Amino acid sequence: MTYFVWKDSFNIGVKKMDEQHRQFVAHINELYEAMQLGNAEAVVAATLNKLTDYIQSHFADEEAILKSINYPMFEAQIKQHAYYISELIFLKSSILNKTQTAQNTLLFIKDWFLHHITTEDLKYAEYV
Repeated sequence: MTYFVWKDSFNIGVKKMDEQHRQFVAHINELYEAMQLGNAEAVVAATLNKLTDYIQSHFADEEAILKSINYPMFEAQIKQHAYYISELIFLKSSILNKTQTAQNTLLFIKDWFLHHITTEDLKYAEYV
């Protein structure tokens, strides 16, 4: 069973970013599937490591695009990216210290995706 289904409304119209956003959704579903199998604690740190690496690469690609088009809200986007990366690092630490649950982590990541993609990333799509 899939936890988070990709919808066409998530597309922002920038092919490379849309493809990467779909991959991000796949990572969210990977975490959910591990939780459903009772393997969350065993794989959540590894999944978050993979997700952190992935999102850093994605943000670098996105920032390169935004810089190349002189996006007027470039600095705000960079600050948001830094916040989300720091949150992922904090979540990994919290999971390892057992002060955060995999379920709460999953909810945060899904909410982050929905908010960031459907509001912030749509803003720059008009400029690309």
